[in-house]
Amino acid sequence: MYLSSAFLEKPVENGLELKVKVININSDKVHKILDKCNVLREYSLFIDVVRKYAKEEATLKKAIRECIEKGILSDYLKRKGSEVENMLIAEYSYEKDIQVKQQEARRAGHQEGRQEGILLSARIFQELQRDSSVSNSQIATRLGCALQEVESTRKLFGI
Repeated sequence: MYLSSAFLEKPVENGLELKVKVININSDKVHKILDKCNVLREYSLFIDVVRKYAKEEATLKKAIRECIEKGILSDYLKRKGSEVENMLIAEYSYEKDIQVKQQEARRAGHQEGRQEGILLSARIFQELQRDSSVSNSQIATRLGCALQEVESTRKLFGI
């Protein structure tokens, strides 16, 4: 294939041309590159599974689930299954991709926030155990947290 064939209008002067060899990696074509590159082979098998479910509802979810069970791109599909699904949907759009990434980031942020909240509560609890007469504002200043955090931790532990 030639790069220039991708343009609607042919340039008057073509200073550089790119020619690439296209290889059909469908598993039924049994190209030797599939023996050399495990990822390409697994991708080819993944596409076969997607095609197998093409006429059914929830095609991509079923294909992704089956591939994970069979060890086909399983690590990648476990991490990025929703992205893969969105990219393969005919109505895929950049906005939808951004939305999926935002949802994943939000989930990760919530998890991180919960962990930080637990750690902060533990640090506040330790301060209170050392000296229960210390004021909430003193603890908040020492730990660099909100006064409300100290108050809620006191209530939580009944201190």
